[in-house]
Amino acid sequence: MCGRGLAPFSSPLSPLAEPEPPPSLHPGALLYWGAQHQRLPAMADALAHGADPGWANVAEEHRTPLLQAVAVNSLLGCEFLLQNGANVNQRDSHGRGPLHHATMLGHTGLVCLFLKRGADINAVDAEGKDALTIAMELANADIVTLLRLAKMRELDVAQGQTGDDTYLDIFRDISLMASDNPEKLSRAPSKHSTL
Repeated sequence: MCGRGLAPFSSPLSPLAEPEPPPSLHPGALLYWGAQHQRLPAMADALAHGADPGWANVAEEHRTPLLQAVAVNSLLGCEFLLQNGANVNQRDSHGRGPLHHATMLGHTGLVCLFLKRGADINAVDAEGKDALTIAMELANADIVTLLRLAKMRELDVAQGQTGDDTYLDIFRDISLMASDNPEKLSRAPSKHSTL
């Protein structure tokens, strides 16, 4: 109930935040639209009607619903898509996956999520750049640290070592911060961002 003089509460998921999707969208396009507009009900409806979580919009550089969720820094949308079969390593027409885009946009919480979900830290885009190279070019110390820790962890696992708990502690702390205070982990997109 709204008090006198108070506007109704509006969240990214409320009907007041965004217009309804066009009625003629096929399930894949509806999923894409829902991810772009942070509309979980639309995304769930699209999946219920057979949307492929890996549907790529050929008109927009083969971007996927997951890449749209990255573009709007939606941790909830990304997690929802990953839990429903989205590929954490699916790339756009520039060879960039979600980890590349989250790195370019400075979305530390999403970088952490993708690393936890098995993103290929060694994947290179069409320009031959991996996420660590991009993070270093953008001087994003938080993401550089995460990616270097992930590479160290990968090396330890390949050598049969369990390593110490520092890696897991850092990822747990960043995951909690991403859930509770995502604004603390976001930086303004740089001039190099393409999403």
